[in-house]
Amino acid sequence: MGEFVGIDPSRAHDLIRRLEAGSLLLSGVRPLVDAAVAEAGDDWAGRHGTTALRRAQEFLHDARRELRWRIDTAEQLVPVRERGLLTAAFPFAGEAEATWAAAETATAVLAALAKGRPAEVERAFAAPAGPTGEAVGDPAYAAGLLGALGPDGLVLVLRGWSEAEAPGERDGLPPAALARAADASPGLLARAFAAAERTGRLGEEWRELPATAPADVLTTLIALARPSGVLLNVVAVELLNRRPDAGPDWNLHHLAHAYRAFPEALQELLAEHQKETGVLLDAYALGTHPAYERALAAALRHALEPGAGADGLRERAWSALTGALDAGHRLWQDLETFLDAGERV
Repeated sequence: MGEFVGIDPSRAHDLIRRLEAGSLLLSGVRPLVDAAVAEAGDDWAGRHGTTALRRAQEFLHDARRELRWRIDTAEQLVPVRERGLLTAAFPFAGEAEATWAAAETATAVLAALAKGRPAEVERAFAAPAGPTGEAVGDPAYAAGLLGALGPDGLVLVLRGWSEAEAPGERDGLPPAALARAADASPGLLARAFAAAERTGRLGEEWRELPATAPADVLTTLIALARPSGVLLNVVAVELLNRRPDAGPDWNLHHLAHAYRAFPEALQELLAEHQKETGVLLDAYALGTHPAYERALAAALRHALEPGAGADGLRERAWSALTGALDAGHRLWQDLETFLDAGERV
């Protein structure tokens, strides 16, 4: 069982820096004490040498780790980031308990995957130790679960659910299927992935996921949760390079919709990735997927409105976008309210 926690992240980070300074001080002192003990030989009055210093360092290390876990968990569980005190009901009493619960869930899920039975996979996630409620928002639980499943296990779960619940939908889950997925294993894994990724707890083996996972798996992850803007751009560049001549689909819709929450990430994509921007615009010009067109236009308006993101980056994004649009492009009409240069300062 967890506990109700109140924490001020900025002050807690300050305490972590003080703990780190104390640990560095002890690291400098220990060699001096060791040398003094060796020089004193039998005249050394103490019996344990630097044991006390070592224990003090272990305490400082454990305290920093516990405090970081509390900060990360509180920030993931509170939907709106605020300054000052954050309060949250933690699903686990500590990082060790969260990690143990994740291992229990992963064991059950992997056993169900080995049998090739999607229904048993869902039951494994819903087991008493499973990631129900707020558990997947705990970064330690999320990292433990994903670490045990691995990228291949994640893909198997999401693809297995799609084949059972939305067969044939390889161009991204349509809205009705996506809504069902949110409360099932895809939604739980997407939220776990976002919590672990945002807090820097994903292992090195996850670095290649955007390049190796199917497009519908990647867009399900970004549609059902909110990873970082950095990861969103990595996913976008990868997906847009896979489909330079394809028309709009739900995969593109989910990608465009995800940018609504990351205006600065979209500014960076526009400013730095001309080729990939062209794929977004070419798909828009086809006019065959109204939901995609609405999502992209809304994301662009949000990223280019006055005050959005970083001023210099926003201007570079505008310049790149207008340079990529020919005079007859359908997007001009949707962006006309932003075309006055005086409104883009």
